[in-house]
Amino acid sequence: MENSNYRISQPISLSGVHDVTICAYSISGGPCSCIDLVDCYNIHITQCELVNSDQTGIKLTGCSNILIDDCYVANVWSGIHSLNGVNIQVKNNKIKKLAPNGVLVRFECTGTETANLSSCAIVNN
Repeated sequence: MENSNYRISQPISLSGVHDVTICAYSISGGPCSCIDLVDCYNIHITQCELVNSDQTGIKLTGCSNILIDDCYVANVWSGIHSLNGVNIQVKNNKIKKLAPNGVLVRFECTGTETANLSSCAIVNN
């Protein structure tokens, strides 16, 4: 998980993107989420170090078919938050040092649309 070959990056914010892998980045979020995806699909986030954010390590809004694995998330408000997502998989991540009310992983659905939370999974974090 913790990798000495990270590439340093500013926070990543993507909208409407698909078929992308985000791999081996070290991101210090500051006032932003480290990774913020909106209406994205078929995204793999792997082997990233996401640290020092006043927000969320990974924030997903309206995303589908997302795999988050082998990431290190620390010193953030909350670890991983998915809002209205489908088929979100969170596997083998190390998440620690959250804010006092921070949540490791949260799947949330709002509005009148029917979201399929049964397709979301948390494994070995």
